[in-house]
Amino acid sequence: MVESEKIYQSILLRLSRIPVDYLQQVDSYLQHFSENIEHKKQNQVEIMSLAGSWSDMPDEDFEDFLEVTKETG
Repeated sequence: MVESEKIYQSILLRLSRIPVDYLQQVDSYLQHFSENIEHKKQNQVEIMSLAGSWSDMPDEDFEDFLEVTKETG
């Protein structure tokens, strides 16, 4: 069995042992993880959209940008 399958089986087994009274809390906890994952994915998309954003900048302007960045950074 693949490692990820073992982990899923372990999680499902543990979930099956949780009393019904606690399932709402477990669901909220898992929702929190899902939201964090989606937030990280969105951040990654936004960061990657900046990749190459200076590629259409003239070389002279880019060199000036680098100089100012070195001086102020």
